[in-house]
Amino acid sequence: MRKKSLKSKTFEYLIVIFFGFFLGIFIVWPGLISVKGRKCFTKIIKDGGDGSIKLTTVLSIDPKYLLKIKNAKNNYYKVLYIGDYCFRK
Repeated sequence: MRKKSLKSKTFEYLIVIFFGFFLGIFIVWPGLISVKGRKCFTKIIKDGGDGSIKLTTVLSIDPKYLLKIKNAKNNYYKVLYIGDYCFRK
């Protein structure tokens, strides 16, 4: 029986880690692969990127998520809440 080289083992571990990462993201946000979810996410991020946001974008978001986004501690949580809104519909 032949031993596997260190590079081969490392490559296998990386494949397993990346597969697990992407599978975990897909389980958490199943709408990530839908075009509608990605358009929603990019629309909100692009519109709010400069600090001001259009009224139509605000009205398209559920009030529960608006409160969560407003009360978020930092930008990381804001992006997570926007992702939750767009990808979990």
